[in-house]
Amino acid sequence: MPSARKRPTPLLFYGYPVELIADWCAVSRHTAYLYKIGARKPSRQALRLFVLNRDGRVIDDTWKGWAVHRGKLVDPDGNETTQGQLRAYWLILQLARELAANDSKALEEFRRILRSA
Repeated sequence: MPSARKRPTPLLFYGYPVELIADWCAVSRHTAYLYKIGARKPSRQALRLFVLNRDGRVIDDTWKGWAVHRGKLVDPDGNETTQGQLRAYWLILQLARELAANDSKALEEFRRILRSA
């Protein structure tokens, strides 16, 4: 008895434009269209890329020059920031604001730095 070939389900791509699928999966628009309508089964790599992008686990072009390396966020100048530092960011800002509050020049400088960021 011949095995029945399962048609790939396009539900994963439902609601996403073909252009976005093509970009996220690194395939042509035509291939992305075939994925979307279920006429072509995406490769394991294409599915993984799509899911990573969908779940916000890929740094997009607005973060050009940034990278994640060994669990640290690295800026274009090579400065590394850990998860702990990022989690403490709002506390550091609160402390800096509190320390600057007693000195009008320091407070203005604090505000200037925040505006320029």
